[in-house]
Amino acid sequence: MIICSDGILDSNIEYRNKELWIKYMLEDIQTTNTKKIADLILNEAIDNNFGMPKDDMSIIVCKFLGRRDGP
Repeated sequence: MIICSDGILDSNIEYRNKELWIKYMLEDIQTTNTKKIADLILNEAIDNNFGMPKDDMSIIVCKFLGRRDGP
């Protein structure tokens, strides 16, 4: 699950539908490491404005694991 602020979404001006660039980026990510995913998205959002954050940017990435049997 990924939750991000509007600063992340609004950083990309190429897409009319702001969620599409994150969707396409997530399709290309090869890791399941939540920290790496958050870092990749944040770095891309900053790069969208030539290396300067355009606004406040927050992102939360979490992974849900299957339920384990036992006590």
